[in-house]
Amino acid sequence: MRAFFALLATALRQLLGGRRIILLALMGLLPAAVLAVLLADERAATGAQTAFHQAPFTILFFVVLPVASLIFGTAALGDERRDGTLSFILLRPLPRSVLAGAKLLAAWLSTFAVVGAGAAVMSVLLGLRFSEWDQVGPLLAAVALSTLAYVSVFLVLGYLTGRAVLIGLVYVFVWESGMTAAVTSLATVSLMRIGLSAYAGLVPAGRAHVEDLLGVVQPGAGGAVAKAAVIAVLAVGSVTALLRYRDVT
Repeated sequence: MRAFFALLATALRQLLGGRRIILLALMGLLPAAVLAVLLADERAATGAQTAFHQAPFTILFFVVLPVASLIFGTAALGDERRDGTLSFILLRPLPRSVLAGAKLLAAWLSTFAVVGAGAAVMSVLLGLRFSEWDQVGPLLAAVALSTLAYVSVFLVLGYLTGRAVLIGLVYVFVWESGMTAAVTSLATVSLMRIGLSAYAGLVPAGRAHVEDLLGVVQPGAGGAVAKAAVIAVLAVGSVTALLRYRDVT
């Protein structure tokens, strides 16, 4: 366990350091800034709910969340491999699953710190204005689940190729925002909608606002947790296998 936490601490320092975190933090606050502008003209709670679940909510899940997940997820192992430091880490006699798990957790915590902060500010703005706090916990849970799913996939992608960011951007903006919306049956394999389904299941009053985003995906927190957990386990297993293969080649 000591090795795991040492790797985790080092990975967090690498991911959260430098100018990258400043730019990502500003991006994370973008949905809250949009909501603040919209709420300045709202006069009723019903109007506020609509404002909350339209532009700010969509920006959070379709732009901020996947982009932050992509940057942190691909960097967790990709930066190590590009800089040549991964070989030195692998010289240590530690289980490869420990390294894979620590990198995944670091990328997830870093992403959640950025996106979760933005989601929390959004919720606080709505709560302070209209005393509506029901969406705080569910929104953070939704962000946690979608970021875990995204980061898991991008962790593997970052290890496999140096073009991970480019491929990830195509996935986010062509597949997630385009194909899964145009072909409703594809929504069931959308990583972003894992969190949305949990949110809709936890906030029945908000379900009507996100039905168009969900498509054919059924609301439900339990199913969303199971999907995110399976994807994370598969990612750790895949990275572990890849690292072990590297050891013998």
